[in-house]
Amino acid sequence: MDGIVEFFRTAPIPPEVFAPSLGLIILLPLLGAFVCGVFGKWLGRANVHLVACSAIAGAFVLSVLAFWATSDAAAGRVVSMPNPFGIERDTIRYAIAHDYGTWFAAGDFRVNFGLLVDHLSGILLLIITGVGFLIHLYSTSYMEHDDGYWRFFAYLNLFVAAMLTLVMADNLVLLFVGWEGVGMASYLLIGFWYTDSAKAWAGRKAFVTNRIGDFAFLIATFLLILTVSAFNRQADARDYNAAGSSRARYEQGISEKGPVTFKGLEKLALALPEGTGGAVSLATPIESGPLSGYTFGGVMTSIMLLFLLGAAGKSAQLPLYVWLPDAMAGPTPVSALIHAATMVTAGVYLFCRMSALLVLSPTAMATIAIVGALTSLLAALIAFAQDDIKKVLAYSTVSQLGIMFMGVGMGVFWAAAMHLMTHAFFKACLFLGAGSVMHGNGDETDIKKLGGLWKEMKWTHATFLISTLAITGIFPIMSGFFSKDAIFHGVHHNHLHGLEWVSGFVYVLGLLITASTAFYMSRVYLLTFTGKRSPEAKLAHAHESAWHMTLPLVILAFLAFITFVYALPLMPRTGGGTQPVFENFLSPVLRPAETVARVAETVKLDTSVPGVGDYAFAWMWALLGGGAAAFAYLKFFPSRVGQPVPAFARAVRRTALNKFYVDELYEFILIRPVKFMAFILFRVVDALVIDTVLVRGTAYVTEKVGLGLRRLQTGDAQAYAAIMALAILGGAVYALVQVLS
Repeated sequence: MDGIVEFFRTAPIPPEVFAPSLGLIILLPLLGAFVCGVFGKWLGRANVHLVACSAIAGAFVLSVLAFWATSDAAAGRVVSMPNPFGIERDTIRYAIAHDYGTWFAAGDFRVNFGLLVDHLSGILLLIITGVGFLIHLYSTSYMEHDDGYWRFFAYLNLFVAAMLTLVMADNLVLLFVGWEGVGMASYLLIGFWYTDSAKAWAGRKAFVTNRIGDFAFLIATFLLILTVSAFNRQADARDYNAAGSSRARYEQGISEKGPVTFKGLEKLALALPEGTGGAVSLATPIESGPLSGYTFGGVMTSIMLLFLLGAAGKSAQLPLYVWLPDAMAGPTPVSALIHAATMVTAGVYLFCRMSALLVLSPTAMATIAIVGALTSLLAALIAFAQDDIKKVLAYSTVSQLGIMFMGVGMGVFWAAAMHLMTHAFFKACLFLGAGSVMHGNGDETDIKKLGGLWKEMKWTHATFLISTLAITGIFPIMSGFFSKDAIFHGVHHNHLHGLEWVSGFVYVLGLLITASTAFYMSRVYLLTFTGKRSPEAKLAHAHESAWHMTLPLVILAFLAFITFVYALPLMPRTGGGTQPVFENFLSPVLRPAETVARVAETVKLDTSVPGVGDYAFAWMWALLGGGAAAFAYLKFFPSRVGQPVPAFARAVRRTALNKFYVDELYEFILIRPVKFMAFILFRVVDALVIDTVLVRGTAYVTEKVGLGLRRLQTGDAQAYAAIMALAILGGAVYALVQVLS
């Protein structure tokens, strides 16, 4: 046993040797995208599949080595490196990094191309490349008859490369490059079948919606740069000491790494709480610069709310969630990649990475938690009435992301990150399972036109069932049950300073969300796999998919089950007691946030572990939702076939089916006024005022004057004589009038 432990505690490649190779993790899928995109037409299907899958497989192997290196403890010492923003004895433990030098600089501002892998980004690397590889393998069969296969795999590789950049970046600017990269790749993949105008429109909708959030992200970054500058001007030695740094060391770190490096921002967060005795605190007004007159705390709240708007775009939260259900226009593997392993998790990752800054603002945290809860409940209610299997899963993703935002907003960062991980497994399995169902049923997506598939698609059925149990929590020994309950337990017991009511409000909504999730997911499973074959089915009999599609389902279903171990309280907690494995695993990353919350007293973090009673209570709500679905679709509705549906029930279903008319509301409030304003600006301001009057005005006047003068130059002598005679006659009349007067 000791030998096995020692094996896993010793990285195959020493961290200091492997660190310069971190860039290869991004470069491999980027190279795969280039080869498939430029030469794919001539390489042929088999070679494109080989290049695309090999690139992701290579990135996965490198990610495993990087992840292994972060936990290296050879010779009894954990891997560590000096903190460029801290005092000499300040080290960053359980992390490896490499700085490739200055990326760009403007005056005193600079940004380096620096990559960082710690326990948080390491887990994301394994999810992105591991699940990404399974989706690539699945796609080799799913897209085997599509003529644009080479474009598809180029876009998939590009998507993975962008997401890897996002999670490995050690600063906000480089993270934003990955942030924009996944946005661009999602546009290309959602609108992959661009000859269909509806699918092309869905891609544009995703692109435009995300640009709104991305603009807020940029503004937040600019404000953060100004805040760091203001802090440097006003802070004294006590502020730097409270952060475990010094003025010289902190300014040197900014000079060498830039002001928006995450480790530097952690030092800023540690210096701002009240009670440190320094010259700067959250209540301190900024003395000079563009933010003059505002307090550091007020600016930090604004920054976090702007980041929330940015995260709402990427992670599909109110008010920018409307693009994600329409993302189903792309091929099913795209849905799995977007919903499970890449883009939509970016917002949750961002707040976990910036947790030390977030806990400085209870207002921002409360807003995030409430937005997450309302989004989750709204999406769950919409999912009740959807009959398209992919749309149900899409709204399920929106709902599950809302649960993660609830955890982030209430300070349960480790549980939010764990639910991100478990969700990646069971949601990828569900989406790929839906693709397998479509593949074996003539591309049928209406769950009411399926039924009885458990007999004909046994592998798809078994894996779909396991993942359904994981997301619903009906069978409690599943990863989704534990990760979701860890969030709700933290939401219930953590309290925000001055906003203590938020925890109770969000917790109650969480219970409703639990029951709702169990209901609509059980509905999908029951209508798709149980009962008799629908007489409206496209095919009389379904067929199981090829092994390229079923093998990823089996692996993902296994991961959706086994990862519950990470939520078990098996690790000792400092100060006594035990803590969940995943909380202990992420503690080196989240410790600054816990320190800031404790010193600033902005959040009261509860570290208790759910008891048997807590688990039983959570299980009861899952059983309630699942039992209601079973009663409704196995007994109640079948017994009422042919009977008229009450008008009220039809109205409620129609409202939910039409997504509570949110899209129509946006069309009326936002899109039409913007289109009308654009029409006015185009026709009146641009075409008339600018083009006609200002730009072409001189030429227009000269042209019209010339046309008038041209009529006087006829070249006819008789006409000239007549005009002269009339002029003389007019002059004579004028003279006569003057004399007589």
